[in-house]
This record gives sequence, structure tokens and C-alpha cells, in this order.
Amino acid sequence: MTSSPLVTELLSVCIDTSDAGRLAQFYADLTGGEVSGVYPEYGYASAEVLGSTLNFQTVADYRRPEWPGQEHPQQFHLDFRVPELEPAVEHAVALGATVAADQPEGMTWRVMLDPDGHPFCLCPPQQQQ
Repeated sequence: MTSSPLVTELLSVCIDTSDAGRLAQFYADLTGGEVSGVYPEYGYASAEVLGSTLNFQTVADYRRPEWPGQEHPQQFHLDFRVPELEPAVEHAVALGATVAADQPEGMTWRVMLDPDGHPFCLCPPQQQQ
């Protein structure tokens, strides 16, 4: 008798934050997704984003990551493909993001910081070859 291979399915990505509900709303608004649950009694919220789930958990004594420094490392970052870079940057800023002061030189994407300081990148469409 042969056993079937173990299949592991990614359920979601969980991100530490100072305010789970606020950050879930930020990413839902950024991507045109929706907040799918806010549970303040557990310090937890989730957002459906581009066909995936991002979960957020409020942690005591949250410390913002630093970009590009490593005293408080970034821990993770998300990359988003956008149809036009500058309007996407303006949209993210209007939602509470900031453009990171340190940008990779000569790069076509923008490093942004969400309201809790997590870096994320806005990436333009791929060039046709």
C-alpha cells in the first residue's frame, strides 16, 4: 500500500502590529480587498487581499522595524504589482503609508512603509521582451 504525499497548504501570513484592525483595513484598502474579521478580544484581524488572507495580531510593546537598518530588522516584506507606479504610490500615501527615505538606487520600484513601519514594495508591470 502506498501512502499519498503529505500536502501542506499555506493558510495565511500573520503580521505582528500595534493595532490589528487598523493594519488589516490599511492592506484591504491598498489592494481593493476587504477586512474579513476583526476580533479585538483576541487582538486579531484578517483581510482578504488579492485572493489570499493576511492576518494581523496586536502585540504588546510592538517595535517598528527599520528600513534598511537592522537594529530592528524588517522581519518580512510584501511586494505588490501595480499597473502604474506613481498613482499607486499616491494611493498608498493617502491611506497612511510613507515612501521610505532609503530607496535602492536606480530601481524602478518604490519601497514604502505601512502605518506600523513594515516595508512593502510597489512594483510596476513587467517589461515586455
